[in-house]
Amino acid sequence: MRTLLCLLSDQHVPNLLSVHHFRPDRLVLVESEAMRERGVADDFLRALKLGGLDYGGDRCERQPLAHEDALPEIRRALQDAYGRHPSDEWIVNVTGGTKPMSIGTFQFFSVLEATRVYINQSRPNEIQFMDGAGIERVAHRPTIAEFLAGYGFQSQKSPDDVAAAEDRARQWWDLARALAAEFGSEELLQFESDKERKKAKEKRLDLMTRHLHSRLAASPTARSFLARTFALNETDDGLTGQLDKYQVQFLLGSWLEVFLWGLLERCREALNIWDVRLGIVPQRPGQEANEFDVSFMRNYGLWMVECKTGSQEYDKGGEILYKIEAIIRQPRALHVRTILATTSSNVLDEQGQVRPEIKNRAAAHRCTIVRRDQIRDLAASDNPSELLKTILGW
Repeated sequence: MRTLLCLLSDQHVPNLLSVHHFRPDRLVLVESEAMRERGVADDFLRALKLGGLDYGGDRCERQPLAHEDALPEIRRALQDAYGRHPSDEWIVNVTGGTKPMSIGTFQFFSVLEATRVYINQSRPNEIQFMDGAGIERVAHRPTIAEFLAGYGFQSQKSPDDVAAAEDRARQWWDLARALAAEFGSEELLQFESDKERKKAKEKRLDLMTRHLHSRLAASPTARSFLARTFALNETDDGLTGQLDKYQVQFLLGSWLEVFLWGLLERCREALNIWDVRLGIVPQRPGQEANEFDVSFMRNYGLWMVECKTGSQEYDKGGEILYKIEAIIRQPRALHVRTILATTSSNVLDEQGQVRPEIKNRAAAHRCTIVRRDQIRDLAASDNPSELLKTILGW
């Protein structure tokens, strides 16, 4: 019987990767009082289940630890766990827990011929054997759902709804690319009143020629793409027909997230990213839900893309960066990075570069800003993956 022992902590990915790599028959989770109060073990087991590993029932044992910094208490807890299964093949991951927990666990199992392993946060896909036997690479790549589940998040939007949105995005991506190549802060649909706008976003719009922005109506390429994609009637005066609420929302700004989602999806192998998702809505009980416009996994960490179209006249100081920081702070995760893609000129100086105060604030929040001219270049590029690497500093 193979037993894997993990020290629970706020950062679950190293433990999760070790379980997927070794596939033990039994899992022993050393659980301090702080981890028990936060429900970390339940979150960890749910993350494993989302990845196809079910350690429910007697396949998992939780070993309580009263004092996480006291070596005698740590040894006592480990003796309890080991004493229940002394004949098992023991593998011990010392990555998690407090430093005393890691030290105590290493010392305790050093005399028991157990396999002791460690995962360096800078190389999360490498399992290091602490007896000098070498390194093994982890094949498993956790999804966004697994990553967030370990921090207590569940998806407010159903997988079917996310899949439906991504199906629409695939059908509309060529149109999104055409809009990204030609337009910026313009409102592509014009309304006579807020009431008309609200109804269109929530229900549908009987499109008339007055609704299209003059630049969109005057662009043969964009207008032709729009007519074909949404089955509209093209006349000398413009376009007419019916738009459903999703098509209205697309033209009111979500074209940018559709473009970037489709671009990242197409370039995922070249960029070494995975699980590129559109519009997921993670939520932890008792906290406000926040939608991730586009998200993906890279280097075993989560990346989130916030997309902002229009002039953003109400946000001259770049306050959106504070919203981004509030969103990523919720998971308590070490490996979360953000990208702000914006068509607004508010973040730019007279030379078209990001204003120094905005750039410094973004750097403090570990956020990369993608400018309007860069979005246009990406839409026109024949090799967008290399351009993306340059823009994102990869």
